[in-house]
Amino acid sequence: MCKTFEAIHKLAKKMDSDSVMVWVGLKKISGRLYTCEDGKCLDEVVTLQDAVVEDCNHPDGCQFREYKWLNIPSHKINAFTFKCCVR
Repeated sequence: MCKTFEAIHKLAKKMDSDSVMVWVGLKKISGRLYTCEDGKCLDEVVTLQDAVVEDCNHPDGCQFREYKWLNIPSHKINAFTFKCCVR
């Protein structure tokens, strides 16, 4: 199992918020973390609900896309934090 996947879900159990931000390449993605308490998560795939993908490296300026569900392979995640930790 990917260490990033394990770290995100382990920390999520100790946080007051299920809102997470991850960086994949130059894109910032935020959303609510789908927890694996029901055992239906795929190993090494982080699932976000109500996800927003922010791409500020686009030639036309910042672009935003919204998704009801978004699956992210955890080996593609460069960094992550929980929204309760951001000021």
